Amino acid sequence: MDSLLQEITILPGVLGCFVFNSEQQIAGSKMPPIFKENSIQTIGNLLNRTIQIGNMAQLDFKGIEFKYNESLLVIKPLPQQALLIIICEPNTNKSLISMTTGMLAEDIGKAMSNPMAYSAPNQPAAPKSSPTTPASQQEKPTDLAEIDAELAQVLEKVKDALAMAIGPIAAPVMKDVIELWAKQGSPSLATLPALAELLCAEINDENLEKGFMTEIKTITG
Repeated sequence: MDSLLQEITILPGVLGCFVFNSEQQIAGSKMPPIFKENSIQTIGNLLNRTIQIGNMAQLDFKGIEFKYNESLLVIKPLPQQALLIIICEPNTNKSLISMTTGMLAEDIGKAMSNPMAYSAPNQPAAPKSSPTTPASQQEKPTDLAEIDAELAQVLEKVKDALAMAIGPIAAPVMKDVIELWAKQGSPSLATLPALAELLCAEINDENLEKGFMTEIKTITG
């Protein structure tokens, strides 16, 4: 559960989050130290009652937002009638939060049912060298380490801009798209527009794409 909630808290502008289950208990928390457990429990209880009142009025709960002067409270429904409660800065990118929580909702539900299965992230097995093929002849994917220093610095900034749009999955997406970009021709500053176009296809959200392209223009001048 901790690793799943950590993926939310690393989003730009997110201050913390916690899961409140149907038994009115804290199922997982990644909140700042200033929030003590009893305070988090009180927040969860109050929000749960608010949603129950809505249910009594036959209102379909899809999410709630409370905007304060210095923070934004976002509540998302989870499987098993649980709640995901996120505390953010007022101007946080809500589209990015919705995209990330949408991808993680099912896994968080599974983590509540089987906490041990999500106690630590799975580590991929290390790739093995072929015994019949010399290491120097093995095909390697194109990555930042194989690109000249000037272009590599620009691509790091592009990856940061992508993270603002799609969150923690930016790194693996960037790696895959760079490989595809390299197959189209020699990677260079001149062909960055082609890379940006490929990345926009991965973002697949008009508003987030516009924000991403604005960042790209500031990077490329």
